[in-house]
Amino acid sequence: MTAKEIASKAVILAAVSPAALKLVGLLEQSEFANEEIVAVLKHDAVLTAKLLRVCNSPSLGLAETVGSIDQAVLLLGYQQILRMVLALALGDALAAPMPGYAVEAEELWNHSFVVAVAAEMMIHDSAGPVTDPATAFTAGLLHDVGKMAMNQVLTVPCQAAVRCRIAEHGASRVEAEREVLGTDHAEVGACLLTLWRLPEAIVEGVANHHAPVIEPRGRLSPVVHLANCLAHLSGSAPGWESYALKTDRRVAAAFELTPEKLEGLVLRLRESCERSQSLIATE
Repeated sequence: MTAKEIASKAVILAAVSPAALKLVGLLEQSEFANEEIVAVLKHDAVLTAKLLRVCNSPSLGLAETVGSIDQAVLLLGYQQILRMVLALALGDALAAPMPGYAVEAEELWNHSFVVAVAAEMMIHDSAGPVTDPATAFTAGLLHDVGKMAMNQVLTVPCQAAVRCRIAEHGASRVEAEREVLGTDHAEVGACLLTLWRLPEAIVEGVANHHAPVIEPRGRLSPVVHLANCLAHLSGSAPGWESYALKTDRRVAAAFELTPEKLEGLVLRLRESCERSQSLIATE
């Protein structure tokens, strides 16, 4: 089965809010008005209700009660609203257990959120940003979405074969998946996001997050790759085979990483995630 075939049959296609996907699509525009965001969100009453509940939660600490989407966008700005919407729209789907990856409920969701925060942090730190923070956050949140589709075709024999290649032959997760299934979760994830018509920058970041494109510069995959590694180092590592992930040396060189700098990034990431916990409440 090819990556496109796996993606096209994925149950998650029906589980994600069309409004959230349309909102992400706005990121391809160089400029857009708050009114466009409001108009999109108003087409999803459930998502709107969840968003207003989070906006009025004590942990967010707003000085006034938020009674409408218009007011929420005005007070928080589109980037903060986008983060909340994505967290709320994808939280339930990403929180599901995935037996094929030995991932329990909430594990993938927690890891994905940490990677999203890390990717956004890397963009803020960059001297010459390759994209805006909201796009980086989105790519980080969706970087492992292909696992949700792959989980549906990972039979018990396939799981055993993948684990054998990782444990006994030193293969990475994506290498093992390709050897056993002919594709991997990064390729499947990119196909899934293409079906959703998400911006090409996000698709590239997901497709190549295990094989980042260094040249030409300006691609998002090195950012997502490093964010994923930082998340693993910070303790967010879902699944039995998490140790099979390695940092690409080219990315480390491009970001001028030293052991001291890496340690500082991990500490900052943990602090940033603690401050952002209100964004991942989905109930």
